[in-house]
Amino acid sequence: MPNPPPFAVEERVHGDTVWIALRSRGADWSWLTPEEAVQLGREWIEKYGANRHAAE
Repeated sequence: MPNPPPFAVEERVHGDTVWIALRSRGADWSWLTPEEAVQLGREWIEKYGANRHAAE
């Protein structure tokens, strides 16, 4: 049986509200607004992106 991916991201709609659900390594789901998810993504790209050493 293949190993599950280290993380999962899903878009969940409840009524008129859209949530981004994020889960890593079997932990509980974290629910973010789309705006929070975008901000987190930007922070991760800045911190861990492939080109982060290019400016150094």
